[in-house]
Amino acid sequence: MKKLLIISMALGIAAGANAQFVIRGTFNDWGNLGDIAMSDMGGGHWQGTVTGLTAGDRHEFKVTTNDWGNNGPGNNARVMVGSSGQMLVNFWENAAADGWLPNSGKRVGYTNDDAHGWDVMGSFNGWASPVLDLVHMGNGLYEGTVALTAGNHEYKYRKAGDWDISINNDFSGSGDNIFYTVATDGLYKFSLDLPNGRHNLAAVPEPATMAILGLGVAALARRRRRA
Repeated sequence: MKKLLIISMALGIAAGANAQFVIRGTFNDWGNLGDIAMSDMGGGHWQGTVTGLTAGDRHEFKVTTNDWGNNGPGNNARVMVGSSGQMLVNFWENAAADGWLPNSGKRVGYTNDDAHGWDVMGSFNGWASPVLDLVHMGNGLYEGTVALTAGNHEYKYRKAGDWDISINNDFSGSGDNIFYTVATDGLYKFSLDLPNGRHNLAAVPEPATMAILGLGVAALARRRRRA
């Protein structure tokens, strides 16, 4: 009996480690019209495509196991469908420690074919108006740089001019604001990476620092040429 119990537990752990993830949302009545299976890309990364959507429609969704026992993000992700009428969804079971947020738990990213722009709202100016309009850099990456003052701040990414679609700390459409401590007055860059389900805010090095870094790169290049 003990051997059978141990074997059963081992099988359960293996099944959990290789759980099949699916996409459920308003587009398939949260699975009642059939789940959208995701492919195991390796390393805890899953990927699936939602097709047959109407451009301009707004949907909510989650990535989950069949029994809802393991899902993300914490609150529903919100998205507007782009011109292709489909959406590629990426899911990571464990967020990477790569300097981006979220840095723990799960990451859920998606594509929306640049269906709309994004701005940043926050305590920087009392949530009165966007502190910054982000620029699409390509491949679903949006960035922008703005001068900020030192202090503790809260903010969210938002569909340009519209709170109906926003992104908070865990990349879902509602929930906790993103918290960030601006150490010193200066330029800071906001980055929103939709397909990879991550975001970042970081200080922009001063021109003097950039010049030093440039000299270092040039010196390294000269050493490589001599070698």
